[in-house]
Amino acid sequence: MNPAAPGAGHGPGPGAPRAGPPGEDGLAAVTDGLRAFLASATGRDELRHLPPGAALFGGAVGLDSLTGTLLLREIQRRYGVDVAGEDLNLDSLATLGTLAAFVAQRAGPGARP
Repeated sequence: MNPAAPGAGHGPGPGAPRAGPPGEDGLAAVTDGLRAFLASATGRDELRHLPPGAALFGGAVGLDSLTGTLLLREIQRRYGVDVAGEDLNLDSLATLGTLAAFVAQRAGPGARP
């Protein structure tokens, strides 16, 4: 990178919050990616159709600590977002929708669904 180039070295780095709310396409892609991972990790194909308001721990999904940890590692790998590091109270893990919004808002441009 040429430091003298206009705009070089400026702007958010990977994992930094984007300006403004995420687009609906980005949020939908993250939501679908999380659904697919949950279905694969748990062996429960019905989770591919999980509504955004579904609680991740208890209720319909019933994640345990191991699967929750795997989910957080997959989010870090796939989207570059460290949920546990950025959300110390882990409020974003309340539902599929809150987690997807949290990740979509912070995912870098190179993230893949």
